Amino acid sequence: MSSRTGPEFGVFLAVVVLASVLVGGVAVADAADADVTFLTHSENVTVPQSDDATIRGMSNLSAGTTVTVRVRATADTSPKFLKVSDATVGENGDFTARFDFSDIPTESTFTVTVLENGTVVGETSGVVVESTTTDATTTASETTDPDTNTRVPGFGVTVSVLAVAGVSGFAYLARRTI
Repeated sequence: MSSRTGPEFGVFLAVVVLASVLVGGVAVADAADADVTFLTHSENVTVPQSDDATIRGMSNLSAGTTVTVRVRATADTSPKFLKVSDATVGENGDFTARFDFSDIPTESTFTVTVLENGTVVGETSGVVVESTTTDATTTASETTDPDTNTRVPGFGVTVSVLAVAGVSGFAYLARRTI
């Protein structure tokens, strides 16, 4: 039986601690690298002219993160309006913000902005439509340029490299102690 106080064990422990610190830093998205997508119809967020309209989206922010969804009338829309609602990111990255659009005329256009801790993490355009029961053609649309979006959801390259290095180091140490 070998001792666990030798220099190999110290190196192994250092690799594990370093990997743990790095994993905690890269596994969670923050406002600087957050991506937001919105539920859209014909490339616009559409909301019914009702008192219980919702704007839905997806984000790579951590579950439980509170985002602020701001809806502002565009320059050509009258009456001018600004509506704000907080939403919580769910376990699968989804969020839903509720608004009262009952006093806003149909065909009014607006800009939707999502903020996390005061930093803009997503933005798209929208329009108020007549109230309907459901809209079966709603689809998710990226608000980021897909050619520049190179992030991998979940574990990134750094975590993958550290995992392989950690497993290799552990295997090396295990062979030396046998």
